[in-house]
Amino acid sequence: MIQSFDQQINGRTMRFCASLGEGESKQRVIISRDDSAETLVVFETTGLIGSLKAEMVPPEQLISDAIKKALDEGLIERALDTGAIQNATL
Repeated sequence: MIQSFDQQINGRTMRFCASLGEGESKQRVIISRDDSAETLVVFETTGLIGSLKAEMVPPEQLISDAIKKALDEGLIERALDTGAIQNATL
């Protein structure tokens, strides 16, 4: 499942996408640039609460929550500015 979204970065509208991926026994949401598939942010579910949430919440809601958190915390801008993948928890 992939969800695309737009964000204003330095006055320019850029397109990104978020998708579900499997990690080391964890579910994750990966946010990438839409035009290059460059990974910018990786959200991992950690701990018992995170694992339960990943199991109980519909995938589209998990992706939507990750997008909201990335936008609210400026993770995409930070990844673009630093060139480093930003890691966060859901």
